[in-house]
Amino acid sequence: MKQIKILPFCREVWMDDGDEFKAEVQRIMEAKPVNNLTEDEVVTTLRFLELKASLSEGRYIQVVVHRNDPRLELCDDNDRFLALLADCDSREVLLGTKRCRSIFGGTVYHWRKIGHKCPITDVASALSECSSGYYGRGWVIAPHIEMLISYILETSTYARIQKLK
Repeated sequence: MKQIKILPFCREVWMDDGDEFKAEVQRIMEAKPVNNLTEDEVVTTLRFLELKASLSEGRYIQVVVHRNDPRLELCDDNDRFLALLADCDSREVLLGTKRCRSIFGGTVYHWRKIGHKCPITDVASALSECSSGYYGRGWVIAPHIEMLISYILETSTYARIQKLK
């Protein structure tokens, strides 16, 4: 029988990490790798990278989130959204409300509200290569956050992010 590793954190536990995490956020804010960064964007980006590192076995292995994924049972819906964003980002597709609902349940309104409040996303549209044309709308990682992610991966000494290097 295969054992599944449940992620040992929820937002309340993770945010209370203390000095190492606060020092990492402060270092990034002082370095200003991207203009007009907010602290909320930096904190959410670090959370996104930690979830990505926890859900994948290494840098080149795809993040996969399944329906009712037991690894995310202690996480709130904001973290589940970030986990699905990492999943869709590794496959280079849009994250839409339909996917959120099929994986975790809930309503379209609930997931749209979470998606629009997330500080590291942009809304994007996609066109299919088939004759049908329009594929749909969804969320992707914002371009300035992608620059922030590459900066963090290059310069971070934060232990949880080292797994992605």
